[in-house]
Amino acid sequence: MIRINEIKLPLDHEEGALLDAITKKLGIPAEKVISFNVFRRGYDARKKTNIHLIYTLDIIVEGDETALLAKFANDPHVRQTPDMEYKFVAKAPENLTERPIVIG
Repeated sequence: MIRINEIKLPLDHEEGALLDAITKKLGIPAEKVISFNVFRRGYDARKKTNIHLIYTLDIIVEGDETALLAKFANDPHVRQTPDMEYKFVAKAPENLTERPIVIG
């Protein structure tokens, strides 16, 4: 998946504006976007008369994502989605022969 940060849209944007912003940012046709998920939505209200929504989106595209990410290697707003899967804490085996050392 690809993560795009800082997609800025007006407060009263239409539903299709997100897909349009994705295709404009990545430079791909809308048919290549399989799905997208809004990871975060924030408000930019620094100017009270001009309030914007700021989106962080996770996108699944058709084809080679690594080639697309290589195209945006210098863009800090287009990156690979980080691994968000929960990892269980490792525990010591039952037959531990020495006492554990606790630091801290």
